Amino acid sequence: MLTEQIISGVTSNDVNPEGLRLLPLGGLGEIGMNLMVLEYADEIFIIDCGLMFPEPYMLGVDIVIPDIAALLSEKERVKGIILTHGHEDHIGALPFILPQLKVPVYGTQLTIAMVARRLEEHDLLSESELNVVNPGETIATNHFLIEFIAVVHSIPQGVALAITTPAGVVIHSGDFKIDHTPLSGEKTDLNRFAELGNEGVDLLLADSTNVENAGYSVSEAEVKKAFTGFLSAASGRMIVTLFASNLNRIQEIIRLAHEFGRKVAILGRSLHNNTLIAREIDLFDIPADTLVDIEEIASLPPEEILVITTGSQGEPFSGLSLMASGNSKWLKVDSGDTIIFSSRFIPGNEKAISNLINRLSRLGAKVLYRPIAFTHASGHAFRDELALLHNLVKPKHFIPIHGEYRHLNLHAELAVRLGVEAGRSQVVVDGNLAQLDEDGLQVIGQVEHGKILIDGKGVGEIDFATLHDRRHLSANGMVMIVVGINESSGEIVYGPEITTKGLIADENEIIMDELYGTVAVVLEAIPTAERSDWIEVKAVLRRAVKKYFRTTLDKKPIILPVIIEL
Repeated sequence: MLTEQIISGVTSNDVNPEGLRLLPLGGLGEIGMNLMVLEYADEIFIIDCGLMFPEPYMLGVDIVIPDIAALLSEKERVKGIILTHGHEDHIGALPFILPQLKVPVYGTQLTIAMVARRLEEHDLLSESELNVVNPGETIATNHFLIEFIAVVHSIPQGVALAITTPAGVVIHSGDFKIDHTPLSGEKTDLNRFAELGNEGVDLLLADSTNVENAGYSVSEAEVKKAFTGFLSAASGRMIVTLFASNLNRIQEIIRLAHEFGRKVAILGRSLHNNTLIAREIDLFDIPADTLVDIEEIASLPPEEILVITTGSQGEPFSGLSLMASGNSKWLKVDSGDTIIFSSRFIPGNEKAISNLINRLSRLGAKVLYRPIAFTHASGHAFRDELALLHNLVKPKHFIPIHGEYRHLNLHAELAVRLGVEAGRSQVVVDGNLAQLDEDGLQVIGQVEHGKILIDGKGVGEIDFATLHDRRHLSANGMVMIVVGINESSGEIVYGPEITTKGLIADENEIIMDELYGTVAVVLEAIPTAERSDWIEVKAVLRRAVKKYFRTTLDKKPIILPVIIEL
């Protein structure tokens, strides 16, 4: 039982064997890293298995994934991982978590195709069981009946889930919006939500990402209109950067380019991979001879070129960043170019994106981005769309999901205004173990949880103590003192040699001379017989150098004494 992993706040009387337990290990308290665990009796299902990108303080970290330690002792009871759609914050942790659980994975055709590509890159595809489930179809076990329900998102083939258990019916919205004029023809299945609401829904879990935004999100059809205007006005090359997963928009941009007589080149590994997947599963309908290899654009007139590239978040080595720095082997930005940022600015990336826009503007390009032009529409429901879902589903209980704490709190308050009893709309965060039974919904304890940091090929080898050292180094620098001491006589035969990094310029002669003098004095003060005690010598050097920098520069560098035995 998951309750055996609880570290606080529960008694045996709190656990109902006939109850459904829900345990978020990611995504409730932060944006990304979505992973929700559902347990009834001897069966466990996982909904989504995502990553998040590192916070600014996570120096050197590539990605962050949920810690599933609480599940490992229960892995024989895990029946599968259900994926709501193919975004990295919902599937990106699979290559790291799936080998630990070795369970079937379920998703729509596009989602499974994207998962297969990632597992193949990690040499895991041959040992993985991937299953395609279409909207309207179900997964059935002894205690779970899980139905896939079509929803609109910024990636095709997203789904919500209707989960029927002996403890009640739960709806998980996935990431969704309500778009009545979607480009792909896919629509959020409001009729099915209404049917379920009439039948009775015990618990709703709904996306909270855009709860702060009033009204309705803008239809993707409006983005198409805007791009039609951009193409009409552009006389030179057009360069578009956007999320590689926004396949509906990529498809529509290619169609529009064809209408305006432009060839399209794709630049960026993730864009290439995703468009290839979409074509392989017949998701794309691309006019003949519209796509060209990037090396062919040099032979085409500027007014016949449209490039779709990576770099919407200012990534240093993306296609657009290389263009801005003059290091792209395929094209150089000039005054005739129109460059469109067709994505939102992810919090934390604003400075990098602004710098990129400035560099492109200095090169003479016309740069369009929100808010100066309508270049992007969100894939997440705004507040009135969330209200519509609540009114259709009419849940007895509500847990907001997918968001930082303020988003969850606002969504819980919205649910109360829409009719959920105050005690039945609860904010649950990562590690809270909630239980749904005949007595209602309650948090019955806290399960140990956390984040696993991925640094290159290291999984979990970087801990927060290491991050502290990296932050310390970045803020205060390092001092290395190398001293050679004769092991038998205690005589100093080399050094001290002093090197600083990230602290002061080595050519700062005044400070370096003072530092050298300080170190030399304390070394000479150590009795010869005691210099063979390397631990004590290092401690004396650390204290002296620490005191020097604290009094002269008010800095606390990392101090590394190195004793060489000679």
